Amino acid sequence: MKLEKAVEAILFLSPEAIKISELAKLLKEKEEMVERAIESIAKKYEEMDSAIEILKIGDRYLMKVKQEFVDIVERFAERDLEKGTLRTLAVIALKQPITLAKLAKIRGNKCYDHVKKLIDLNLIRAEKKGRSTILKTTDAFASYFGFEGKSIEEIKEELKKLYKR
Repeated sequence: MKLEKAVEAILFLSPEAIKISELAKLLKEKEEMVERAIESIAKKYEEMDSAIEILKIGDRYLMKVKQEFVDIVERFAERDLEKGTLRTLAVIALKQPITLAKLAKIRGNKCYDHVKKLIDLNLIRAEKKGRSTILKTTDAFASYFGFEGKSIEEIKEELKKLYKR
């Protein structure tokens, strides 16, 4: 039962489909045991006639909202940041103030899309300075990630402390 709960928790939090082998390694269990746990969880969701389902996609499993409820939950659900966008945000937070050009050298051209999304989410702000665009985090960034201090220096210090752990 504990294995099922652990697998369920991981599937719930995983933003993408996850392999049995990854789950087994993480949980230090045999792949067969993990697969049985997933099948048991999936069966329980079916029996409950839940709005949640567990899908098998090739050799991976994914927990998701059933298609018939997607439109309803999209109106209320806050989307998590994709990994690439989150990495771009991390670079901005650690190196701020940083120019958009320098960020593009570090993260590549995809960062322009990430920056647009981060500005739309009010996690960063862009200030024009001559021909350069300077990027910095916002107070909303500090609140969203639970930083006590909101100044650039305080955020950098807190991030450095977390990084050293």
